[in-house]
Amino acid sequence: MERKTLGWTGEKISPLILGSWEYGTTSIIDEANAVKIIRKAIEMGINAIDTAESYGNGLSEIVIGRAIKQFKREEVFIITKVSIDHLRYNDVLRAAEGSLKRLETNYIDLYLVHWPNHYVPIRETAKAMERLFNEGKIRYIGLSNFSLPLLREFREHLSKTDVAANELHYNLLFRDVEKEVLPYMQRENIPLLAYDSLGLGYLVGRKEVRNEYRWYVLARETYIRSIEPLVNEISSIAKELNKTPAQVVLNWLISKDSVFAIFNTTKEEHLKDNLGSIGWKLGDNELRRIDEAVKKVIIDYFVR
Repeated sequence: MERKTLGWTGEKISPLILGSWEYGTTSIIDEANAVKIIRKAIEMGINAIDTAESYGNGLSEIVIGRAIKQFKREEVFIITKVSIDHLRYNDVLRAAEGSLKRLETNYIDLYLVHWPNHYVPIRETAKAMERLFNEGKIRYIGLSNFSLPLLREFREHLSKTDVAANELHYNLLFRDVEKEVLPYMQRENIPLLAYDSLGLGYLVGRKEVRNEYRWYVLARETYIRSIEPLVNEISSIAKELNKTPAQVVLNWLISKDSVFAIFNTTKEEHLKDNLGSIGWKLGDNELRRIDEAVKKVIIDYFVR
């Protein structure tokens, strides 16, 4: 599989990163099938997996730890996150130990601060993260959901290394990061890990609203109807290119400099479908058509 350089780290990982929050939700997928999907993804060339201690209260990490046992540790690039309520110095250290134990590994490749906590000084969290780096328990320090001012501040408190990535909400519909933070990160060679890359499936035609998804902005009948013209345009472009809608939506992301797409799946056929987003690139005409369709969508939290 094609590899993409993870910014200044020089690490070569797959442009698609396997997301895993669903693997901590047994009402969506059981542990045995989650392990099968993870192993199949690795066998097919996905070498980066994204998780967090908060996903299923650690269950996602446990499942990933089980799944990767049959592979060499260096073959899998593990990304996990410390929760917003564990950002005090000693709490960060304890949280990392918990993740290491659940993942059954002695190091984490990329350890992210999941969300900023405005009641905890950034310096305190940064120093704890750098201690973990110095001790070799994490190879790289990263952030998630950090705005440009907070990203800059966090970097100022690191002395031995730098921020290696920022994981942000980004897809072809939700583009607020394009205003400031993405241009800055591209200039600084800090990659963006884009979560919600497929809009929880609603950008590629999902209609059902399951209880587990009702927290999501598009998981409402009103919004499903409002984005239908965009979904139809994506489908038309896919047919013209002999691709699928998911491949078009993911390719839109991974074709950008320093951007990786995190995708979630519980089905092997969707895994294979998503991998078809790699190795080609949308043309200027397709990109223009997508942009025009996006501009016509009006929903809460949408920033044009």
